[in-house]
Amino acid sequence: MKNQFTQAISAFAILCFLLVLPTGCRGKKLPTIVKAEGIVTLDGSPIENATVSFISERTDYHAIGNTDAQGKFQMRVARAEYEGKIGACPGEYKVEISKTVLGDSKPGKSDDEPVSINLRNAIPTKYTTIATSNLVVTVPDSGSDKLDFELKSK
Repeated sequence: MKNQFTQAISAFAILCFLLVLPTGCRGKKLPTIVKAEGIVTLDGSPIENATVSFISERTDYHAIGNTDAQGKFQMRVARAEYEGKIGACPGEYKVEISKTVLGDSKPGKSDDEPVSINLRNAIPTKYTTIATSNLVVTVPDSGSDKLDFELKSK
């Protein structure tokens, strides 16, 4: 009887271990994300449908957001593990902002030729890459809804 009890306890312990093992080994704990919101303007006017990218030089927890009609954006960590949750990891980021719009289009010379479509950036090119934007932002540990960018056309 004592032997059966010991075997039952051992089997139960092994079963518990096997059930917990897959969840306990999923990987490292993810960094906390906090509110990271703001407004993008160009010469004082809000920019609609712009893409805002926060690029970290220290981690691979980058964030991306899009502006609405009032120029407001909310960042999201650009990693599948966060499943689209709103926010960004606290820290310092370089920033690039772009807005791609449809430029001129030219029909093909015949029905067999494709239409030629040109895309262009609707804001000054210098803001479209971290190499030239000179935009930086620090997302505080407590988060912020005041991460505003006032872009100038000249």
